[in-house]
Amino acid sequence: MQALGLYRDAPAAVRIHTWLRAWTCPMEAMVRRVPGEGRLLDVGCGHGLFSNEAALRHSRLHVVGIDPSAGKVRWAEASLAGRGNVRFRRQRVEEVDEEGFDALSVLDVLYLVPRPEWPSFLGACRDRLRSGGRLLLKEVDVRPRWKFYRCLAQELVSVRLLRITLGAAFTFAGRAEMILALEGAGFRDVVVTDLGAGYLTPHVLYEAQRG
Repeated sequence: MQALGLYRDAPAAVRIHTWLRAWTCPMEAMVRRVPGEGRLLDVGCGHGLFSNEAALRHSRLHVVGIDPSAGKVRWAEASLAGRGNVRFRRQRVEEVDEEGFDALSVLDVLYLVPRPEWPSFLGACRDRLRSGGRLLLKEVDVRPRWKFYRCLAQELVSVRLLRITLGAAFTFAGRAEMILALEGAGFRDVVVTDLGAGYLTPHVLYEAQRG
């Protein structure tokens, strides 16, 4: 990934985290689905790895990365190196004033949102998109079970022991429940793609359009 080089001067913990993220998440498949121009809102951008990669690959794409973690946003901003087509803010999606984004990405964030809050979270994502705008939602599937439980153990260490990621509870859902949640939030034409081949995590991508 081109964006990894942007973190060469970051602390070792940040470099290790971004490197592991790059090699354990199917970001290449995600970046290929990002529009080549227009505006992308990356929700839960963390250190900005995916936002940066999308901006580097698509010079006519303007990317806004948001995350509630001040520390992660600080290092995301440090990676900018004067580039003008990407910016970062400490925000939650419900706090974003802009609307009309052409695409919105959510990589491994929804599972940290309590299930009763899914309608409002997904609704806020929908409201930031233009009509026909595209949602790219990457989550963890609950099958195969051995991959799921391995991933769950990893998340328990990351969130509750090391506190690398903000979150209090995990909410994983199967594909049928996810599709219902997206349709209930006003998305249509949901397409499900298995991205877990070659990974120890059962990655799955949900693509949908704002109705």
